[in-house]
Amino acid sequence: MSEESAFEFFHLVTNGGVAVLTIDRPPVNALSRELYESLDRVIDHIEATPAIRVVVLACKPDARAWVGGGDLKEFLSFTAETRRARHDYVEGITDRFYNLSCPTIAAVTKPAIGGGMVFASFCDIVVAADTAFFSMPEVDRSLTGGAGSYFNRLNLPVSFIREMILTGRRLSAAELRDVGFLNHVLPEAEVLPKAMELAELIAAKSSTAVRAIKQSANLIDRIGWEKGRDAAHEVSAARLVDGPDYREAISAFLERRKPVFDH
Repeated sequence: MSEESAFEFFHLVTNGGVAVLTIDRPPVNALSRELYESLDRVIDHIEATPAIRVVVLACKPDARAWVGGGDLKEFLSFTAETRRARHDYVEGITDRFYNLSCPTIAAVTKPAIGGGMVFASFCDIVVAADTAFFSMPEVDRSLTGGAGSYFNRLNLPVSFIREMILTGRRLSAAELRDVGFLNHVLPEAEVLPKAMELAELIAAKSSTAVRAIKQSANLIDRIGWEKGRDAAHEVSAARLVDGPDYREAISAFLERRKPVFDH
């Protein structure tokens, strides 16, 4: 059964554990203060709804950008103090999005610029249209754009990141696929179906295990693979082994049947 929730600048439609979150701030889905406030409320809703097991982030078909970066109309009024305050607020929201307890899949059908490229990088899986492009144009706005820090955890070549942030040039989907930024590059009409295919595959798994894996993978990003590996094993021992999904998953494998999880 499908459920729909409306937020300012976002629409959320949930069906079978998969929630499609569509950003809707015409014409280019620019990231204004009000949009971040709306996203904060969306995150509250997702985290309070265990039935949502995977989130697909999409834009409307007629959007000019998937996410078009910061709303530059707000930037002209900034002082050093208000710029710092905005940075602190925005980082709090983007960190919440990155640390969502359920996996996220970006269905990028239009350009992803500045903050849009950052949001794509914060998703667990990225599916993009072969016509989409990406860029970090902050150098052309006399800003640092985080100086590429958002992309270091992705193990992209340092020289590639430096070229991207120093030139601000457009990067094709094919180019980003070749360096490992994108999982799949497809014709635009196939992007959302592919994202939904992956989301439905994940949603059918043990929700407890998927959330534990997401938490552990994010932790590895922060503390490194060695300490992160130990933490991931501890999560398995503390949260999974004594739970019903663990026994059901292993029993189903041994009995050659599909597992049945109580989500």
